[in-house]
Amino acid sequence: MRAGLSLLVALAVFLGGQLLLARTIHGEQQRDAELQRFLALQELAASRARLEGRLGANLISVRTLRAEIALNPDLETRRFERLVSELLTAELHTRHIAAAPDLVVRYVYPREGNEAALGFDYRTNPEQYQSIRAAIEAGEIVINGPVDLVQGGRALIGRVPVYRRDDGAFWGVISVVIDHERLFKDAGLTTSSDWQIGLRGRDGEGLAGEVILGDPALWLEEPVTVPVELPVGRWVLAAVPAEGDWESPLFSYRWQWLLGSALNAALGLLIFGLLASRSRLKGALSTISHQARFDSLTELPNRQYFMHQLSEAISRARREQGRFALLFIDLDHFKEINDSLGHEAGDELLQLVSERIRATLRGHDLVGRFGGDEFVVLLHDLSDPVDAEIVAGKLLHVLHPVLSIQGHDVTIDGSIGIAVYPEDGHSAGNLLKHADLAMYAAKSAGRGTSHFFNDSLRQQAESHLRLHNQIKQGLAQDQFQVYYQPIVEAASRRLVCVEALVRWQHPQRGLVGPGDFIPVAERTGVIRDLGNFVLRRACRDLVSMQRVGLDIRLALNRSAREFNDRQTVMRWLEVIDKTGVARERLTFEITESVLMPDQIRQHRLLRRLNAEGVSLAIDDFGQGYSSITYLRKFPVSQIKIDRVFVQGMNESPEQLALVEAMVKMAQALHLQVVAEGVETAEQADRLTGLGCQLLQGYLFGRPMTLQDLLERFGASAGLRQ
Repeated sequence: MRAGLSLLVALAVFLGGQLLLARTIHGEQQRDAELQRFLALQELAASRARLEGRLGANLISVRTLRAEIALNPDLETRRFERLVSELLTAELHTRHIAAAPDLVVRYVYPREGNEAALGFDYRTNPEQYQSIRAAIEAGEIVINGPVDLVQGGRALIGRVPVYRRDDGAFWGVISVVIDHERLFKDAGLTTSSDWQIGLRGRDGEGLAGEVILGDPALWLEEPVTVPVELPVGRWVLAAVPAEGDWESPLFSYRWQWLLGSALNAALGLLIFGLLASRSRLKGALSTISHQARFDSLTELPNRQYFMHQLSEAISRARREQGRFALLFIDLDHFKEINDSLGHEAGDELLQLVSERIRATLRGHDLVGRFGGDEFVVLLHDLSDPVDAEIVAGKLLHVLHPVLSIQGHDVTIDGSIGIAVYPEDGHSAGNLLKHADLAMYAAKSAGRGTSHFFNDSLRQQAESHLRLHNQIKQGLAQDQFQVYYQPIVEAASRRLVCVEALVRWQHPQRGLVGPGDFIPVAERTGVIRDLGNFVLRRACRDLVSMQRVGLDIRLALNRSAREFNDRQTVMRWLEVIDKTGVARERLTFEITESVLMPDQIRQHRLLRRLNAEGVSLAIDDFGQGYSSITYLRKFPVSQIKIDRVFVQGMNESPEQLALVEAMVKMAQALHLQVVAEGVETAEQADRLTGLGCQLLQGYLFGRPMTLQDLLERFGASAGLRQ
C-alpha cells in the first residue's frame, strides 16, 4: 500500500516535471521569439533613423525658403530659381519645389518637365485643396501621398503655408515633391534580406492610414512596429521575418525534451526512494534551509548566503592561488518603473531580469540578489580580468531587450562595477565595497556600461566624501556667494537679464569655481541644498536690483538631479513668492539631458513649473541630445548656444554654419536665442546679424558680485558698446 502511494507520488512528480519542462521549453521558444523581435526592432530603429534623417534633409529647403519668402514676400522668378538652386543638392530626393502665392502655382524649379504644374489652382482640385487646408490649419509642413502629379508620375508632397512676417497675412503655399521610391530605397526599407518591411500611414494618419510600402498582408502577422515622426502626424514602420514565423517550431528543441525528460524520470525515482525510506523530515529541513538561504522573489542566493559563498571562494582562491571576479549590477531607472507601474510590476521585472542573468552565466558561477534592484555575480576561475569585462558586456546585452510587464513594454539597462580578487581586496567586505564603488563609476560614465575598480576610485570616493562634508559645512557657515553675469539685447546692447552663478569662498583654497564642486554635489545629493541657497539669494538680490531701477530678468541653472522630488516645484515657488519676485521674471536653465525620453518624472515637473509662470531655457545647446522633436514637445522658450560654437565661429566656416543652423531652427520653433561666450565685438556683430536676440560673454562683463553689478549699471539699466 505504501509502495503504491509512493509510486503514485513519484509518477505525479514526473508528470509535473514534464509539465514544467513543457513550460520551460515554451518559455525558451518565447525568448527566442522575443530575441527575433528585438533584432527586428533594431533594424526598424536604424531604418527609421535613416528615413527621418533623409526626409528631414529634404524638408530643410522648404523651411529655409518659407523663412526667406516671409521676410521678402515680393518674389520674382529669377530670385525663386536662385534660392531653390542653392538649397537643392544631388544627394536629396527632391524632384522639384513649387511656390503658389494665393494658392496658384506661379513658380517651379526645376522648370523643365514640370511646366504642366504652372498656373495650377489648388482650389480646382478637391483632393489637393483638402491637403492644402490641412497644412494651413496645422501651420506646419504636411506630407501627403504618394499622390498622382499633374505633370505625371507619383511622389510624396510636402506643403507648408507662408505668412508675411511684416503683417502676418497669408501669402500662399510652398510644395516640395519628393521621390518616395528613391527615398525608401536609400533608407534601406526595400533592401533587407532578413525582414519584410512595410510602411503605412498615408497623409500622416499612422495605423489608420493606407499602406504606403510593402505587402498589406504583413500587417496581419503581428509585426513589430516603430513610429516615424512627421512634422504633422506620423507613419508606422513594421517588420516580420522574411521566412517563417517569429517562433521556432517545438521539434527544434528535441535535445531539451530528451534531457528534461531524463531528469524528470530521475527526479521521480529519487522521490520514490525518499518516500520509500521515510525521509520526509529530511526534505522538510531542506526546504527550511533553502528559504533561509535564497531570496523568495527570484530564488537567487540572498545576501547572507552569497557572502558566505564569497568567503568560501576567497579561501579556495587563496589556497590554490586562483583569481575570480565580483560583478555588482544595479538596474538603471528601476525606481521610475516601480513608481509608474507599481510594485507588482517591479517584482515581475526583477524576476525576468534574474532569469536573464542566470541564463547568461556558466553553470558554476554564482548570482545573488542583495535586495531592491541590486544583483551580485561571482565569476569563478578567472584567467584574465578582461574575461570579466566580456561577461559584463554579455549581461548588459541580455538586459536590454524589451520586456512585457502587465501589458507594458519596458526596456531596462544596468550599470556594472567589477572588482577582481586578489588585486582589489582580500576580504568579502572589501571586494563588495570596491565593486559597489566601481558600479557608481559606471553610472557616472553614462550608465549602461561597466567599470573596473582602481585606486583612483578609492581616492576619489574618499575625496568626494571630504568635499561633500565641506560643502555642507560651507552652506552652514555662509561661505557660498552668488555672482551675476550680464546678458544684453543684441540689437541695442542694453542689459536685459543676469545669470546667477554660484562661487565658493573657501577658507583655505580661496574663491572656488563651480566646476570644482558642482559634480560632487550632484553625485552626493547636496546639490538640492546648494540650488535652494542660490535661488533664495538670487531672488533676494533681484529685489535689490529692482530697487535701483534695473528692469531685468534673472536666469538660474538647475541640475537634472533636482527634478526627482515631486514637491520640488512647490518648494521653489514658495521661495520665489516669499521674496516678492514675479515668477515671470525668472528663467530656469536646464541641460538637454532632462528632455531625454526616459525622464518621465522630470518632464511632469518641467510642465508644472512652466504652468506656474517660470520660463525654461536649454543651456549649452548643441552639446547634448539636440532633438527638435523634444524641443517642440516641451514648454521651452529659449536656447543658449554653447560657447564652443561661438568661439570658433569667425575662424571656421563649419562652426559659423552650425551657429546659423541653430538660429534658424530656433526661429522656426519660435524660440529666443542666447549666444554664450561672446568675447569680441566682431563676434557680437556677426551673431546679431545671424538673428541672435541676446548675447552673453566677457565682452559685456565677467561674473560679478551684486555690489559691482549695481555700481556698474545703476539706475540706467543700460549697457552700450
